[in-house]
Formats: sequence, structure tokens, C-alpha cells
Amino acid sequence: MKFSVKARYASGVLAAFGPLVFLACEAISATAWTAGIYDYGVNFISDLGTTVCGSTFSGRVMCSPQHGVMNLGFAVMGVSVAAAVALFAVALPRGRRILATVLSCLLALGMLLVATFHGGIESADNGTIVFHVLGAVVAILAGNVLGIITGANTRELGLPGWFALIAKVLGIVGILSLGGCLLFSSAVFERMAVYSIFAWLLTASVLLVRTARIKRFVA
Repeated sequence: MKFSVKARYASGVLAAFGPLVFLACEAISATAWTAGIYDYGVNFISDLGTTVCGSTFSGRVMCSPQHGVMNLGFAVMGVSVAAAVALFAVALPRGRRILATVLSCLLALGMLLVATFHGGIESADNGTIVFHVLGAVVAILAGNVLGIITGANTRELGLPGWFALIAKVLGIVGILSLGGCLLFSSAVFERMAVYSIFAWLLTASVLLVRTARIKRFVA
């Protein structure tokens, strides 16, 4: 199917919009944190979405007055990235197009679960913590596999060959980091697993918008 200039431009914008909103919401929520100083190397991202102030979870005291902002960031990121992938997936061969679309839907669903069921004492007490963890794992895994798939289809997407290596490496690093997060319960590994998705998305965004402008000028 044809990957139009408008679709290319829109997918590039959406690919950047989700991660940038997420990072902005994370920074706002972290700044508002009142349980001491929020430590990016110790506190998990999900800590910022917990709704119970003064609670203790896994040895960490939590109080995130702007938890609504972080949970909004989770949801916006998932939906916008899914929309970006849906737009550029039309350029992929049928099998990979279906796979990319399914993965993007899983990413969106996972992020919505994370935004709805929070990673704190409230969800641990009512038993919904399983939905939070499942959503996070599915979203992170899907996002990094999407990076690998995108990197494997640079020719179809009209992206430079060097992006293939970057996207594939970032995807692999993200998947390995997710494993490290699950094994060692490490906030550092968690951020590596999430930020690897943002890194390939933001790079792809710049390239998609750039090629859209070139194609529009040539046309």
C-alpha cells in the first residue's frame, strides 16, 4: 500500500508526540514528588502514578501529588505511538504489517493498563497489581520489538540504512533491560527498557518528517 507524504509526516509527528508527552509528564510528576527527593535511579516510573500519598511499597515511601499527570502521560504515549505505527505500517509487507499493527495495539493496551491500575499499595491491596505489571511488560516488550521490526524495514519506509542498526540495537537493549528489571527489580533497567523505545521513536520521527518534506518538495 502507498505510504503518502501526509501519512509519513503524521506518523513522524505522532512518533515524537507520545514520548515527549510522557517525558514531560514524568518530569512534572517527579518535580512535584513530596516523599523526599524523587530519584530516577531508585524510584520506578510507576511510582509517579501511585495515588496513595504516604504509602510504602517495596520499601519505597511514595507521595506523588501529580499522579494524574503521570497516568495521563502513560495513556497518551500508548495511543499516539499506536497511531504512528498504524500510519507507517501500510508501507510494510502484509505479514509484517499485521505483526506491527498487533504489537502497536498491545503497546497501547499495556500503557492503558498501567495508567488505570497503579503500581503502588492501592493495587497491591486490591489484587489489581497483576494488571499493572502485565501491562508494563507487554507495552515495553511490544515497543522494543516494534523498534526491531522498523529497523528491519528501512527500505520500505524510505529511511536511511544506518537507522536499521540503531533501531535493532535499541530494541535488543530494551528487551534485555526488561529482563534485568524483572530479575533484579531495578529502576535503572526499567528506564533503559522504556527509554530505548523513546530513542528509536524520536530518531524515526525526525527521519520520517525529514523525508516527508523532501518528498513534498520533489513532488
